[in-house]
Amino acid sequence: MEALDFGGIGNVSAGMGGAGVALKASPYGLYYNPALLSADNRTKFGYSLGIEYRQNNIDKLVRLNLKDIATSPSDMQTLQEVLKQNNLSLVSQNGIVLQLSSSTIREEFGVVALGVFGSLYANISLKADPNRLGLIVQNGSKYYKLIANASGGYTPQDTTQADYEQHSIIYSLQQGNAHKIITTSFFLSEIPIGYARTFYFRNSNLNLGAAFKYMNGISAHRDIFLSDHMDLQNELKKFSTNSGYESSSTFGVDLGMMYEIDLPKFRYLTFGVVAKNINTPTFKYTSGNIIVKPQYRVGVAYNESLFTLAFDADILPNELLNFSYEKQKSQMIGGGVKFDLKVFDLRAGAMVDIHQNNGLILTGGVNVLGLFDVALQSGTKLGESKGYRFPKYLNLKIGGSFSF
Repeated sequence: MEALDFGGIGNVSAGMGGAGVALKASPYGLYYNPALLSADNRTKFGYSLGIEYRQNNIDKLVRLNLKDIATSPSDMQTLQEVLKQNNLSLVSQNGIVLQLSSSTIREEFGVVALGVFGSLYANISLKADPNRLGLIVQNGSKYYKLIANASGGYTPQDTTQADYEQHSIIYSLQQGNAHKIITTSFFLSEIPIGYARTFYFRNSNLNLGAAFKYMNGISAHRDIFLSDHMDLQNELKKFSTNSGYESSSTFGVDLGMMYEIDLPKFRYLTFGVVAKNINTPTFKYTSGNIIVKPQYRVGVAYNESLFTLAFDADILPNELLNFSYEKQKSQMIGGGVKFDLKVFDLRAGAMVDIHQNNGLILTGGVNVLGLFDVALQSGTKLGESKGYRFPKYLNLKIGGSFSF
């Protein structure tokens, strides 16, 4: 399976709509774009701890009563929709970065950075058998296929027992051998070493960078068949009890470029592009491989000392760690602003995932004295469970950074 979106480590970009590919002042260039390492002369240190929650349609599944679903065509259709597209994930991305630089080091040798990144990807998804999703019901010795009509109801159409047993979503739940709840945990550890060099031209500079990463992935996988005689909520609570952890190691390569305007009275505009994991790192397990496909992102930023404006966009969609019938993808576009008020700075922004039903994701953050930083992202689309409404996407990061 192909998995993992672009993600994010560090609080600066998280508060600015996820934009980080062209941010000169960020200490997390080693993650977002290794070309940023040589963007200025400062040595930088940063740390960040984060937790992200994302769900799509799982709240609808929890509200369904699978035991009585045969009596409700609308519930059958809802289950059909959920089985085609669903996702529930918890992601924790954490990291420490150290970037070593000075004016002499930057101009003579280039800039080096070292980091330690640790991420947890925990996912629940439903893998449907596409041949057993039909809205077909039994009434005594008769069998009917339910056809949605223009009035919002359903028109019964005669069918056969064979059609019912081979294609009905109701029969598949009674047998409990067609649709699976799949839980996956993936612990990813990375040790990246980055290098960047600035090439000076008249009225502009070109920064080129690369990061080489040792990557270790520990994975666990569990399958549970979906049936009308199971306690669904209890089974969902067990997703953290995965057993049979396996470990696999590989290497990854990131390449980046950052182009900056360098006019006598205008040195604020930067353009960046990054290709992460260009060698397609693959983690091999007995339950299946996790393949991290290349991720491409572009960005632009206006970098003043007291005010920063930035915008990023994924060039292509990235596939999520997910097993649903319709493969789940992520493609982020977003940006924001930062006001640096010396003692503290404020950030705000917005982003949108054009392949996920999270709504507009609003972001914000505050940094106090550099050492304490908090950033929050929240989607405007809400899910519901047990009478409570909550965002379908939430991301909280706590960390800090300083430079000299």
